[in-house]
Amino acid sequence: MAKINSERLQSTITSLKARFETNTINSMNDLTDMYVTGMLAVLGIGYDGFVNKCAAPEKFLLEDLIKLSQVIDVDINIILKVVLKQATKNVKPRDISHLLPKPK
Repeated sequence: MAKINSERLQSTITSLKARFETNTINSMNDLTDMYVTGMLAVLGIGYDGFVNKCAAPEKFLLEDLIKLSQVIDVDINIILKVVLKQATKNVKPRDISHLLPKPK
């Protein structure tokens, strides 16, 4: 496991809290600009998983988002709002018309 710079991690946590609470986090990709090594330790996930989930936040486990919420002391709903905004752009609508009865 990589050595964690505790002062830098604290600064990142403080910054993330402020940015989420002031709605300046526009997408979860913004987290990859922060202290990634510290965020990996906080969430307990690997680098590739973290970067992929930030790019496609619909892939985050609810547990990951709850951990993030607890660590940075931000209401989970604020984080979910960012996740849902980005995820709804990423997930394409599914055509189920072929599964439904034909109109009469």
